[in-house]
Amino acid sequence: MEDLIKKLRELHQMMMFTVDETWCIQLFELNVAANDMIDCIYESGSKNLYNELSDALEWAEDRVRQSN
Repeated sequence: MEDLIKKLRELHQMMMFTVDETWCIQLFELNVAANDMIDCIYESGSKNLYNELSDALEWAEDRVRQSN
């Protein structure tokens, strides 16, 4: 799971938090401080942290591929 977080962090700033039993992930551009009250570019939530991280990484990698 740590590898997923490291890969995501190479592509985006990230905030992870919980609401009740749901893990939430927000991604921001690398040049944006995630706590600067700027809108995120990706947001999702799930009760399974591994799946949530995997989905976020897949989205981030697809975004990079589309921009090339």
